[in-house]
Amino acid sequence: MATTSESSSSRRWKILEATTIYRDEWVTHTQEHVRLPNGHEISKYNILKQNDFCTMIAVMPSGLVPLVKQYKHGALEEVLEFPAGLVDEGETVQDAAIRELREETGYAGSIVFAGRLITNPTRSRNMAHIFVITGAVRVAEPQLEVTEDINVELVHISEIEELVKSGKLRDVGSLAAYTLARSSLPELGWEKV
Repeated sequence: MATTSESSSSRRWKILEATTIYRDEWVTHTQEHVRLPNGHEISKYNILKQNDFCTMIAVMPSGLVPLVKQYKHGALEEVLEFPAGLVDEGETVQDAAIRELREETGYAGSIVFAGRLITNPTRSRNMAHIFVITGAVRVAEPQLEVTEDINVELVHISEIEELVKSGKLRDVGSLAAYTLARSSLPELGWEKV
């Protein structure tokens, strides 16, 4: 019986050629000519490369959690989500999480790594790094980027599940972060009492 790594390695597609179609500061679109283990070739397999990003769930001593509501042009609507942001070149994921949380909400606290997720295994190679910040307190005013117009909404940690069920918290990144954080740190009071 093959181990997972042996099995995965034998199933890996071979990249025969890669051509950059488009590149800017946010994304690189590459077309790869690949050969599958069965010999079949795909001449134009599209891959989007973006920096890794981090999503932060900050929990205050009172159990309140800052969520951010902002217009997202891809969705063409305002979206309620956990604070998140890209990891800059040369920056650690933990430093990015601390920076992004402070920039978007003004909060900081003790940081715990909850896990790492594959964002889109079919078309992308970036990862999402999930952090829970405990003992979060407001330490500064948010420092928003020119593309950000954020409202911070405070909700109790025990109310997040209802936001998910009602569809008010519905972006994939936030739902995945919530699931991972809840399973990694069950003692934080996720359940309604």
